Amino acid sequence: MLVTGASGYLGGAVAARCAAVPAPRVDIRDLGALTALFAVLRPATVIHTATTLGNKGGAPEDLWPVVAAGAANVAVAASSVGARLVHVSSDAIFAGRDAPYTEADVPSPVFDYGAAKAAAEEAVAAVDPGAALVRTSLIVSGGRGELSRHERTCLDLASGAADGALFTDEIRCPIAVDDLAAALVALAATDYAGVLNVAGPEALSRHELGVRVAERHGIDPSAVPASTLVASGLHRPGKVVLDSSVAGKLLGLTLRTV
Repeated sequence: MLVTGASGYLGGAVAARCAAVPAPRVDIRDLGALTALFAVLRPATVIHTATTLGNKGGAPEDLWPVVAAGAANVAVAASSVGARLVHVSSDAIFAGRDAPYTEADVPSPVFDYGAAKAAAEEAVAAVDPGAALVRTSLIVSGGRGELSRHERTCLDLASGAADGALFTDEIRCPIAVDDLAAALVALAATDYAGVLNVAGPEALSRHELGVRVAERHGIDPSAVPASTLVASGLHRPGKVVLDSSVAGKLLGLTLRTV
C-alpha cells in the first residue's frame, strides 16, 4: 500500500495502521516523477490523502496544481501499475442545505477549495472508474494523540492567542482521524467504486465543536467566540451533513460521535 500525504495528519494515521516504511518524497504535481516512483514500488493499493490545507494555508493559486491536477496525476500513476485507488475528497464540494447529502448528490461548490476538490473527484473518476472517492468532513483527534488543525484553532481562539470567531451556522459532521483512517484501509480491501460518504454520525456547528474542545481542555466554554457566516460576509457552505449509512453497512465500522 502506498499512502500519499503520509507526512500530514490523516496520511500519517493511515500509514501508522499499515506498518509503513517511508517511500522517497515526490511532488505529486510532477507526473513523470510520480509514475517513475510507482513503476519502482508497484503498489497494489494507493490511498491518496495529500492536500494543501493540512499543513499550510493553501492559497487559491496553490489549490489547483496540487488538489486537482495532483489528484489526476496520482490516478494516472496508480492506473499505470494497476493499483487499487482510494481518493479522499471533502464535504467542501457542496453549497450546503438542510437535507443530508448522499452518495448520489453531485458537487455544488461555492468557494475555491470546494471547487478544486470537486475537480479532483471528476478527474480521478475519469482516469480510473474503479476508484473509490471518499467524501469526509472535519477531522478531529478523537481525544487522543496530536490535536487536529481544527482543534488547535478552537483552543487558540478560546485562549485569545488568535483573533476571529467560530460560526454557529456552519454545520459539519466531525470524524476522528483514527476512525477515518480505519475506514480508508478497510475500503481499500474492497472493490467498491465511486463515491462513499465517511463522516461522523453527529452534526454540529463549528462553534459547538469549539465549545466541546474547550471543555475537554479545561477552558471556560464561554470564552469561545461566536459569530455567523452571514455576519462574516464569507461565501462558504453553511449546513453540510453527510449521510454515511452506506459506509457503515459496507465496512462494518462504528464511527464515533464527537
